[in-house]
Amino acid sequence: MKKKTGKLVAVFMAVAMAMTACGGSDGGSSESSKDSSAPAEEKQEESSSAEDAGSEDAGSEDAGSEDTGSGTAANVPAFEDIQFPDALPANPPVADDVNYDYDDMSVHYDLVLQTYSYGETMPENDPIKKWLEEKYNVTLTLITSAQQDYSTTMSTMFASGETPDLVMFTESGTAFTIGGQGLLVDAREMYPYMPQTCKFVTKTMIKATTMDNGEIPAVTKYSIQDSDSWNVSYRQDWLDKFGMSIPTTQEELLAYAHACTYDDPDGNGQDDTYFILGAGSGNSLQMLNGFAPFFGNPAYTVGDDGKLSVPMMNGTTQNFLKFVNALYTDGCLPSDWYTIQWEEAKSYWLNDRLGAVHAPNMIGEYRDHFLNEENKDDLELCKKLVNTWVYSDKAPIEGGKGSAGGSMGMLWAIPKKNVEGDQGKMLRILHMLDAMCYGGEAYFNTVQGGGNEIYAADGYDQDVRFFNEDGWQVISKTSEHPSDAGQYGASGLALAPWQNFGFTTKWMANYVREDGDDANKIERDKMTAEANDKANAAMAAMDRWPMDAMLYSTAGLEGTEMLSEFVNAEQYKFIVGERSFDEWDAFVQEWLDQGGAIIVRSVAEQLGCELPDGVE
Repeated sequence: MKKKTGKLVAVFMAVAMAMTACGGSDGGSSESSKDSSAPAEEKQEESSSAEDAGSEDAGSEDAGSEDTGSGTAANVPAFEDIQFPDALPANPPVADDVNYDYDDMSVHYDLVLQTYSYGETMPENDPIKKWLEEKYNVTLTLITSAQQDYSTTMSTMFASGETPDLVMFTESGTAFTIGGQGLLVDAREMYPYMPQTCKFVTKTMIKATTMDNGEIPAVTKYSIQDSDSWNVSYRQDWLDKFGMSIPTTQEELLAYAHACTYDDPDGNGQDDTYFILGAGSGNSLQMLNGFAPFFGNPAYTVGDDGKLSVPMMNGTTQNFLKFVNALYTDGCLPSDWYTIQWEEAKSYWLNDRLGAVHAPNMIGEYRDHFLNEENKDDLELCKKLVNTWVYSDKAPIEGGKGSAGGSMGMLWAIPKKNVEGDQGKMLRILHMLDAMCYGGEAYFNTVQGGGNEIYAADGYDQDVRFFNEDGWQVISKTSEHPSDAGQYGASGLALAPWQNFGFTTKWMANYVREDGDDANKIERDKMTAEANDKANAAMAAMDRWPMDAMLYSTAGLEGTEMLSEFVNAEQYKFIVGERSFDEWDAFVQEWLDQGGAIIVRSVAEQLGCELPDGVE
């Protein structure tokens, strides 16, 4: 099966040859100390591979090289025996069933970790680093560089042969380039020692990070901010007025759209309400594109016949545009639905003129739009406002699914030379990295500036950090949090690079402090938090398409530079009736001729499948 290697940063083309002579700096085991070699990283992008990404010799018993520090515990599985999930969990699991018996904690290691920063200099007296050092019996050096300089720093680092013990990638093409040089530990030797991480690595992620030779150059997990925090929300009060439930079929959805437009849901006697709009500034369908996944998988996939299934050719895109055309023809879209900009479009839904919105959770914004100094203590009004918009965990079209979830975040790799002859060192790295994963024992103390344990010596104990009964993270800091106060010579932003090791906003629950004097404000915030959590849970529970787009890249293909502009223009014509759907086949051929065929051939090669009919 062909692998995607696209999206490589240009500088790596020159560095690839030099990397054959690089490996890493001196191992840095129990007696050695690591100097700060320059940080670096590379954008990791997705790639594809066979379903059975493992190989017979990729187990856990001999992970690393010679064992000089730790033994292998009986509870460590072979890579082939790990049951990676099909999708990221709706209710995330906490690490109450993992142990790290494989790691001999009596042995001390000097470790250098590398990631990017958020524009602030790391404090010399880093409290999170100190806590990790004491807990895991290590001496740590955390190397960071600004995000915009990251790729250059990474290339320099590997070209010089001075590599940290743990490096981060954000793009798979670079990981493939370096891994293809034999410079990185095969992640099939790493995953067995990362039981918590494995709960958040989907089968698709494994495919996307597997090279042609079956090796995996880095471990991955969820991203800090995932794309499935968007969903369609509906006006609950309008549904009630119409005697309708949240739509679950296309017929119900179109009926609701019609009622939103013509049945005066706001009761003002004026013809000024609509179903939804685009808000793409005249360049795209923007919000309306949120309905596309309900009509089929918008990604390229391999069909049951072994041929590439193309959304533009398999009915997915056509049926979606027919739906939008039905909305337009029925007058359910305002006159500026296509040209209006996103921020300007907020005036529609914030002022009760839309019956549906495709956006992240915006309940708090809607509440704040109507509450002011005069009515802020009206708890009944607040309750009404926060419960106006409701999110569903079901697609509003039969057989549809939500947009893909589970996009990869950072990829973590260990330069092979750094752990040669010292398996124990590698296991300590994996132990720490796994503990910083969501639900792990070090998770709360390495995100958002660190928690109470981090600042115990300062007498600070005001943090609230726990996992609720559904496994969602609950985090609340006071304004006196030491990291925010610059107590360690740095802002909370300076400590943010630790978040790269495990933080995610995907499963965040709201928490309302009750230590203030304004009882009404506390009640308002509780109502809002409950509504927000309900909406977030619905979005998390929605059945979504797998992140198949991780398995290929269509970026930067020569001959496709003007394709997006062409598609946007023609889609608009179909929607407004300037072009008949009887011409769809002709449009598809035009799309192929304009560069679509280049994309189809490239994706088919990357996925290792046959071309669809009609493409040579």
